Amino acid sequence: MTSHIDTSNWFYIQSAATGDVISADTHTTDLLRSQVYVCPPKQIDEELWKWDGRFIVNKATEMVLDIRKGRLRLIEDTEICLYNRKEIDQAHNQMWGINEDTSDCFGRPQPGIFLYSHYNNDWVLDIQANPDGANKLILFPHQNIDNDNQRWSLISASELEHPLSRIPTLLSSPNSATDYSSPSNSLPSTPVHELTLGEFSGGLSPAKRGSQSSVTMITIDAYKESHRMVYLESNPRLSDKAIAMAAAYQTWQHWKHDQPHPTMTFVDSQDVRSELQTLAQAEASLVFDQCDQLSNHKETALSLASRLIIQLYENPSSP
Repeated sequence: MTSHIDTSNWFYIQSAATGDVISADTHTTDLLRSQVYVCPPKQIDEELWKWDGRFIVNKATEMVLDIRKGRLRLIEDTEICLYNRKEIDQAHNQMWGINEDTSDCFGRPQPGIFLYSHYNNDWVLDIQANPDGANKLILFPHQNIDNDNQRWSLISASELEHPLSRIPTLLSSPNSATDYSSPSNSLPSTPVHELTLGEFSGGLSPAKRGSQSSVTMITIDAYKESHRMVYLESNPRLSDKAIAMAAAYQTWQHWKHDQPHPTMTFVDSQDVRSELQTLAQAEASLVFDQCDQLSNHKETALSLASRLIIQLYENPSSP
């Protein structure tokens, strides 16, 4: 279901993963084609946006969100920049929409919305994590698992006096007289979801954005889904976290199978923990060795696998 808002309202675009907000670059005077970032909120005009039809306009610069170089890329990041508004017939890479259907692959509702490109409805705004600097706003294929970095909340500027992370107000997509709902025919696209305002979570984040999501308690179903995508589908568009989850689950299943009494209660042992961590890292490394299409951070995935295997070890009833 799509609902409407007053398009004169300014709002923050807040990450469901971190509570950070989308912002224009505050460290450059050369704003044309400047990179857009996801930063801790400072409550400044560079962080405020509003709908103008299907354009998303920045308050400080009066420029709009744009796909850098006007094309989608998987090998490199598809970066989001600021650019002057184009005429409608030339603005396919400046048009955006909201998908409210953020239920994960198990049908569980998750907070937030997806902001998708009308250039290709399967691509949504995402975060490229950068441990050494500001996180970049990018466009990446929509994921069904581990997709915290793809979910957003639109926070009304009228709620500015409240901490952004506590503001629940969601603003819906604009009421546009023109229908831009179909992706461009210039690019192949997988079947398009119903792209109205909705929620999606528990999906896969982009390969190159790093592991923004914390390693909190993860359901066994999520481990199994990641395992399926890595070992059965050989999907190259996986996050570091998804690869780590798959490798940890693979290691855990093999280790349990090799025990003399698989149904016995496991004794907590530091030696066993160390062994499992070594095996999980080796398994994650093997995933990279067997797929030359991955562009992930290998060391990050290995580190995560060694942490996730301990979560499985501490929950031995997991199937």
